[in-house]
Amino acid sequence: MMPLHPRTPVRTKVPRRRASSLLLVTGLLLSCVARAKTEPQEWVDPATSAAGVPTESERPAAPDPVEFFRRHFFPFEPFYFIAGTESPNAKFQISLRYQLFTGESWLATKWSGVTNLSVAYTQTSLWDWNEPSAPFFDSSYKPEVNYTWLRVDGGHWGDWICLDLQGGPQHESNGKGDADSRSLNLAYLRTTVTLGRIGRFQVSVSPKAFVYLGDLSDNSDIADYRGYLELRAIMGWSDNVQLAATTRVGKDFDRASLQLDLTYPMWKLPVLRSSVFLQAQYFTGYGESLLRYNERSDSLRAGFALFR
Repeated sequence: MMPLHPRTPVRTKVPRRRASSLLLVTGLLLSCVARAKTEPQEWVDPATSAAGVPTESERPAAPDPVEFFRRHFFPFEPFYFIAGTESPNAKFQISLRYQLFTGESWLATKWSGVTNLSVAYTQTSLWDWNEPSAPFFDSSYKPEVNYTWLRVDGGHWGDWICLDLQGGPQHESNGKGDADSRSLNLAYLRTTVTLGRIGRFQVSVSPKAFVYLGDLSDNSDIADYRGYLELRAIMGWSDNVQLAATTRVGKDFDRASLQLDLTYPMWKLPVLRSSVFLQAQYFTGYGESLLRYNERSDSLRAGFALFR
């Protein structure tokens, strides 16, 4: 079919006495449409227009999702995916912190400390590739509310030592039912002392003391295996290799666990340049999974980490 030009008359089967009128009206309408598409439109001030409707540029812009995440979401606990040869083969952990108030919020102008208040979520899962259908062996879901106070020392000790505090309530459960159900609530306080300047060799010691809250009927003796104290120590460089050790000793110091994490930034490798870390993890002792918190296990896995 040939394109229809705005000024091309349209022929229709109508009575002869109305043909000339219809051709004239059709040509005028199509000519107006063509001019509307090609000629610039005159801007109308919404304040003086009859409807008073704001223009598109005057309406509030929709929030930018990328900017929103950049301003509110931060890494929290280590974020990794590792795997080994023994069941359960794979282990991964995701962890994010959401800052509830930014410095521009009304409440922050009244009390700047409110920007230290966050909600966080950490999930640690064990994935058994060796079993039929490759099921998840167990997962720990840990939502929490915390308050983080950085540089409690106020910089009085210089840039080679700093003291940070963090604390709040935390829930942990494995999402299972009946005999496999595990859940607990606790309140914790973590103190972190870091020795060494940024970019140089550093040593960080972070004891975490906690108390159990509420019902522990799903795992009434869990304090015997986890105790009331966790200790994490990290040594290495912020932009190079690091070794982290996390340990718990049980209530009577007789059911210990130890986890070692060795990480190395891949951007240091000329061939495998990437923004992630290579990671190797060794665990020995009680309670790698919440489901079997009272059983001893040993595992060696390797993989990568997004945050350490």
